[in-house]
Amino acid sequence: MTIDFTRVPVIAGAGQHTNREANPTVAPDPFDLMETAARTAAASALLPDGPAAFTHIWMVHSLSLRHADPAGALARRLGAERVEARCSGMGGSIPQWLVDRAADEVAKGGQPRILIVGAEALATRRRAKKAGVRLHWPTSEGWPETWPPIEADFGVNLVERTHGLEQATTMYALIESALAHVAGHDPATHRLAIGRLMERCNEVATHNPNAWFPTQRSADELTTVSTENRMICWPYPKYVNAVMEVDMAAAVVVTDATTARQWGLGRHEVAYIAGWADAKEVWYLSERPEVHRSPALAACTASALDSAGLGAEDIEGFDLYACFPSSIEVARQTLGLAQTDPRPLTLTGGLPYHGGPGSNYVTHALVNTLNWLRAGKGESVLVHGNGFFLTTHSVGVYRSNDPSAHAPAPDDQLQHRLDAAATTLPVDDSAEGSATVVAATVPYDRAGDAQAGIVLLNAGGRRTLARTTAELTAAVMETDPVGLRVEVGPAPQGPGNLAALG
Repeated sequence: MTIDFTRVPVIAGAGQHTNREANPTVAPDPFDLMETAARTAAASALLPDGPAAFTHIWMVHSLSLRHADPAGALARRLGAERVEARCSGMGGSIPQWLVDRAADEVAKGGQPRILIVGAEALATRRRAKKAGVRLHWPTSEGWPETWPPIEADFGVNLVERTHGLEQATTMYALIESALAHVAGHDPATHRLAIGRLMERCNEVATHNPNAWFPTQRSADELTTVSTENRMICWPYPKYVNAVMEVDMAAAVVVTDATTARQWGLGRHEVAYIAGWADAKEVWYLSERPEVHRSPALAACTASALDSAGLGAEDIEGFDLYACFPSSIEVARQTLGLAQTDPRPLTLTGGLPYHGGPGSNYVTHALVNTLNWLRAGKGESVLVHGNGFFLTTHSVGVYRSNDPSAHAPAPDDQLQHRLDAAATTLPVDDSAEGSATVVAATVPYDRAGDAQAGIVLLNAGGRRTLARTTAELTAAVMETDPVGLRVEVGPAPQGPGNLAALG
């Protein structure tokens, strides 16, 4: 089979930057950070004429900016005058999703030169607020038109929001309880498993010069509650939670294999985008029949691997989305990776240790993927991006050797088949009577005190949520709560429901 290499997408260049300047009055703003990363990526790609040669500039949404046209403003700073400038929506899957759209663009022909770039400077914003300093960053009135549009509900329904499931910290901790149950773990055994998993991520971060928290910690240190490592949401202490307050930027350049060769890059100096896929899960966590699995991720990884002509056993390195332990565990389970599998689960270090710059973490993973392949550490990498609460998934498979025997062929019917096969459970805002615990967690306040727990319940084939009595809160943390029979009814002081041991 003859392959038209003008239609084979590659990552041709990459750059990233971490700001270490603590003084908010002189620290770089997000545009400065993005410009640095973009120019580094252009140089890495040997791009003739530098950033001015980009045909597309796709910017990952930045929480740090207040600007109506940030992508256009960045394009002007880079001197890219004839360019399609777009700002993305939000979510951890976005950078890989943008690479997938870039790969689609390359597959059409036309030899585009696409910059995907993002930055956060939330650490500088926090320092400025604490010091009472006003930041004079570039700004403009209004909000950018985002691509894809930002979901108005941010993946949370009213019943979830009413019962305290509004943040990622509670959602992923809730998922963790279901994973522990399936594994047959008591709390102590599961704590050890979480520690060993996150120790692997932490180890990678200690060798990553761009990591925000490169301090090496043992599995026990990561999961032992202390003054510095307070409990956030059972069973997650601070050291296993994603941290967004960082100053970081990353960028990659996507083009076709022929153009990259014309720029002077050797065949092993690019990352061939050998397979890619995107999929959405049942939108609300509480409506999913099983919260410890993701059929959308399973379909997404299978499609991307099939397109690349590879199986999970052929992949030499992974960068699984590592915001919380449960995200990695679900992805590892989906790929059939044993806990003892020696292959790297992250090339970046995970959001708790590398740092989680808003929606842009996976751009750093893509930078590290290119660097890893260029360094000859392996010939294939699978990158996973996860948005909201195991809700949106994007997967890319990258190779250091050209796909001479297998051309990428994305499955454009993937989401249609998923939607047709999906089962959605109805969720009641109120319930009364007997119910069974499906998943549970306990939020903590900043003083380290446990609050009322949160339980996801199954009641006669319908779902509901409830806060817990003190007795049930204790049971959630002392035993495996999944499967417990409880009595649920309206909370005496409302709103929402209250559950008690039956």
